[in-house]
Amino acid sequence: MSAPEVIRSLPVLPAIEPQAPALPTVLGPGTPLCLIGMMGCGKSTVGRRIASLMGRTFVDADREIESRCGVPVSTIFELEGEEGFRRRESHLIDELTRREGIVLATGGGAVTVAQNREFMRARCFVIYLQAGAAELWHRLRNDRVRPLLQTADPRARILELVNARDPLYRETAHRVVRTSRHPVERTALDILAVLPPPLQPNRPQP
Repeated sequence: MSAPEVIRSLPVLPAIEPQAPALPTVLGPGTPLCLIGMMGCGKSTVGRRIASLMGRTFVDADREIESRCGVPVSTIFELEGEEGFRRRESHLIDELTRREGIVLATGGGAVTVAQNREFMRARCFVIYLQAGAAELWHRLRNDRVRPLLQTADPRARILELVNARDPLYRETAHRVVRTSRHPVERTALDILAVLPPPLQPNRPQP
């Protein structure tokens, strides 16, 4: 069975939250698809799979910043603080949200800047990959790299970030897809199933 047939055969998916916000000002075949959500929710892994299915280029915003700066995100945080990193991130998001034909995975904190939310919502079709604090802790409990988790109580920090950012993710997203512990393929198909017609892939790759 081809990918389009698989998508058409899917039932109404409980993983997808009902939502009907205004779509981007310009919506066409090249409109960027933007994935937002907490660190550890699967934006990069799912994004790569979606890009493969849609025949698009995948861009990870954090990796792009690292490539341009020549140092890891953790080093930027150390040298410039979160404020300095957010400035660099905002400049990049302004650039990438103008680029057609990409699947963009943003950093978890990108939505904390109002301008970023405006750019993503107006220029992209935005999917919020939602995962609860307990699931995120399960995925990130051994992480020793992410700057915002280098605290005495990273589990409490995750809960704090989820509570602060969830309303911002929902404000920005055109659709919300719960990731839970679904396989990557299931989540990717869930997302393809809710794309508006102009973004539906003609010939998804297996």
